[in-house]
Amino acid sequence: MTDLQLTLVRHGATEWNEGGRWQGVTDNPLGGSGEAQARRLARRLRGQVFDQVEASDLQRAVQTAQLSLPGQNITLDPRLREIHFGAFEGLTVPEMSAHPAFEEWQSDPWQVAPPGGESLAEVAARMRDWAEDLHQPAVIAFSHSVAIRALMCELFGWPLIPQSGYPVPFAHRIGHTSLSRLRRHGGHWTMHTLGDGAHLEVQGEG
Repeated sequence: MTDLQLTLVRHGATEWNEGGRWQGVTDNPLGGSGEAQARRLARRLRGQVFDQVEASDLQRAVQTAQLSLPGQNITLDPRLREIHFGAFEGLTVPEMSAHPAFEEWQSDPWQVAPPGGESLAEVAARMRDWAEDLHQPAVIAFSHSVAIRALMCELFGWPLIPQSGYPVPFAHRIGHTSLSRLRRHGGHWTMHTLGDGAHLEVQGEG
């Protein structure tokens, strides 16, 4: 199996992100702030060389890839999509909480899927299937928050930790256009950075 340096990027922000709506596979474009985040990322990635550029086929991921790596060929793969939230698509957390299926989903979100959607285990399985198919030495991929963290759980055995006011049981958050860097060597995965958003920090003058 080819040794691999993998950079995973969460897409830039959409209007639904800013409004607290969980969009899943709803195909929203980047908002103005998301475009600005992607342009900052472009400055950070300038000069870095990748053998392969991949992205979820949802437009917020595609647009982030295009803005941050202009002129690069991008391979789209639906396995990089966000979790399908089914009946919870487009809802805020309070609206989700009022849904009659919410408690059942929260009882075991790794195995239980929202009505019409995916379980975290299903997301993790397709993400790992995608990752194991990579055969270039240096790959950057533009994906989504829950999908990236589900892959981390699958690869590294992260425990699921329920979070107050947050329906996905991940202890770590990753920001928009943040970078998470992994290495695969001899079939063994290691994580080097998680959710690195240094390019979004406001720089002072002088």
